[in-house]
This record gives sequence, C-alpha cells and structure tokens, in this order.
Amino acid sequence: MSSFDNSMQTFESYLDIGYDQKYRPQFHFTSRKNWLNDPNGMVHYDGEYHLFFQHNPQGTPWGNMTWGHAVSTDMVRWTQLPHAILPYDEGTIFSGTALVDHDNTLGKQPVRQGSPRQSSGQAGQAGDVKTLVAFFTFAKYPYGQSIACSTDKGRTFTLLNDGKCVVPNQGLIDSDRDPKVFWHAPTKKWVMVLYVQTGIARIFTSENMQDWTLASDINREGFHECPDFVELPVLDADGTPTGETRWLLYDARFECSIGSFDGASFSIEETFSKSDLGPSFYAAQTFSNSPDGRTVIIGWMRESNFVEQDMPFNQQMSFPCTLELRQDREGIRLCRQPIREIETLYKATHAFEAVTADALAPQLADIDAELLDLSIAFAPGQDLALNMRGIDITYDGKANTFNSESCKPLPAHPVDGNIALRALVDRGSIELFANEGSAVATSYVLPAPENTSIQLSGDADIRSLTVHELESSWGGAEG
Repeated sequence: MSSFDNSMQTFESYLDIGYDQKYRPQFHFTSRKNWLNDPNGMVHYDGEYHLFFQHNPQGTPWGNMTWGHAVSTDMVRWTQLPHAILPYDEGTIFSGTALVDHDNTLGKQPVRQGSPRQSSGQAGQAGDVKTLVAFFTFAKYPYGQSIACSTDKGRTFTLLNDGKCVVPNQGLIDSDRDPKVFWHAPTKKWVMVLYVQTGIARIFTSENMQDWTLASDINREGFHECPDFVELPVLDADGTPTGETRWLLYDARFECSIGSFDGASFSIEETFSKSDLGPSFYAAQTFSNSPDGRTVIIGWMRESNFVEQDMPFNQQMSFPCTLELRQDREGIRLCRQPIREIETLYKATHAFEAVTADALAPQLADIDAELLDLSIAFAPGQDLALNMRGIDITYDGKANTFNSESCKPLPAHPVDGNIALRALVDRGSIELFANEGSAVATSYVLPAPENTSIQLSGDADIRSLTVHELESSWGGAEG
C-alpha cells in the first residue's frame, strides 16, 4: 500500500523563519524557506483561497518536488500550512489542478455524524464538507497522472487508489504532465487537458474522474507544459459583458490562444504570442471555483534567485491579477490587472493632476516609499522618464513604447487621448501594466534597499499621477 514519504514533512522547521529579511518580498507570496516554483491546485472553497505550489521541503535549489500549501481569505495575506502532497514510491509530485467535488463524484465526502442511516449501520448521508480533489503528475518515469483527496478543507490529503495513475503515460514522451481538470456543465463531464509533447495538448473526458477517454488533440506550434484552459466572458472596451464568451488556452510561457470548445475539441481562432513581455512570468494558473465570477491568475516569477542574497527562501509568485478579454476596434485583447484587494494594503496615497514633471519633482522628493502601487496617465507623443527605487522606465513618444532594462519594449498606444501605466514595486520585483493591462511585463528586480525614491522627468503633459505606499502583507503572519 502506497503512502507518503513523511521524511519530506519538514514544515515544523519553518516556524522559526519570519518575513522580515532584507530582501523578503512584502506583498508577493514566498515560502517561509526553501525553493518554490509553479503554482498548483489553485482553488477557492468555504471562504479560503488555496495556493499549492511546487516546493523543495529540504533546500533552496529545485528538487524533491512536493506540493507546498498556503491559504488566504483575500489572495493578499497568506498563511503557509504544512506541505500538502508528499512524494511516494520513489516518485515526486509535479504540477496539477485542485477542484471541489461538489456532487461527490468520487464518493469520498465524509458521512454526516449522527445521520439516521449511520446509526442503523447503513451508509450514512454525506456531510456538508466537500472533498477537495487534486490531480497531479506522478513524476516517476514514465510519468502518469494521479489523484489525492482531502476531506478536511485541504489540511490533509490521502492518495486515491494508492496513488496509481488514472491516466497513464501516453507514449509520446516519458514526461507528459501537468493535468488541468474542470467540470464542463453543458456535456456533464469532467475534462482534462494534458501536455503530452511539444506542440500537443491532449483532451480527455470522464464521468467519474477515474476512467478517462481520449477526446482530441490540440495542435499548436511550440506549445509547452503547464496548460490552463478557462472560459472567459468577452467585455467591451468599457468592461461591460457583450454576452459572448471565448475559451482561453495558454501554456507555461503564457502563449495564449482563444477559440471555442464543445466539451471535446478546441477550435483556435487567434493566438497571442508574448502575452507577458517580462522575463519572469511562467507556469501561471487560475483559481477554480471562484466565488465572485472573476478569473484570477498567479504565475511563478522565475529566476528570482534570492539565495544569491543569502535569503532562507528562493523564488516568488507574481501578484494575483484578474484575467479578462476585451473587445475593441482592433479585435479581442487579453488584459491583466492587479486584483482590487491590493487596496487593503494602502497606507498612504499621494495624488497629483494636470502638472509637469518639473513641477512634481519637489513633491515626489518628499515621498519615501519602499513598496509602491503607482499609476500615471499623460498625453501621447511625448517622452517621459520615471525612476522608482533606482529602476528606470522610459516612454518613447514616437515608438509608443515603455522601455526598461528588465523587459522587452511594452507597447502603449493612445487610448482616449491618454497613455497609461501602472507599476507594482516590491523588494524583489516590478510588474508593469500598460493601458489597463493590455500589455504587461513581469520582472525579477532587486532595488537597492536604501533607495526608496521616485523621480520623474521629461516633457510629457501629465494628466494624473497617483502613488500608493503599501504596507506589508505579512503583518499578521507568525514570525
């Protein structure tokens, strides 16, 4: 009988690690210590957002892949819990999905205590706590896809069928991986999208989550690992639903395609390349069972090598963002913007309107801010230079691009007579959102700790500038 390798349950040793190190991100998720990468199993249930993640419980380099675990009520303030799914049978635990088994498909929902049937010795009635089901890649060559279940709101997991694979290796490569699983209501079936080879994502369907039937293949040049697949409403330019929807498929590099899905096959209408123009956004995933209809995405901010600064942790997550499709005169565009819950971290706000860069200089000099949420709007056709904590961002009025050493040129054409940029700056990152998130760049950057200044120059006519100073999201965390 397979069981988890409990030597990997090292979480007790994490509890003496706080969040106050010199380079510890203050509003981006990091593990208390050791390595993390891909977000896994992101799901909402009973007032909690669950963020599972690829994790090495024994060190700061990649290895010993395990599902780490954290929970939050607002996606901003996280509490890390003991590691959720541990290696077993000489294999490790790669990426996957978690979902709520609302209709008790697996039959694992706990029996309600004291139900009439239970007292008579018969099978009792299902209780109120739904089962959380995790699909993951069992990384032992050749890889396959397995299931673990939790009946206590994600606090502990047990292997289904002793961890045996419910979807075996497909034979195209030894390492097909990263199952995305969801319920498709129109066909009343579960759907799995699986990376099976470069350029191919395979679709399976099931009625019971254990027996899976091959439905179709999605062929897209260069498609590579960590698929996510989600239906999004199409909004107009003002954010009002048009009544249409599209399915969005993307891979680890955030190469995105939109199209239609009938429960068995996906027809691609358009593919967006370079959907994040920074070097650090990878293996992103969206929350399932979202309570308010939003689609919220988090990615691994790869190459965040904090161990080079002698930190006890390594790597970080991007800040949660809404994911939207917006229709304008040029077609449908993909937009990402920070979730509104960031406003709960605002501790001071500085707002300016209809000013020049020169006039702002002395007022900006009075702002001493380590953590920033900054938004600026200015007239098109002019140049601008913005420096936040030593990070230079310039705008080329002829090319209509924002430019930085940390990312590729970020296109920003005039919208309603304005150029707009929003920037989130933490101790180890900068995230840029141009024109309401129609162009985004995510970058690992280490600002000099002693530099908490903001500087602005150029001939641009600044319509508005708002600087929010943020407090740490770790204020209530132990340690």
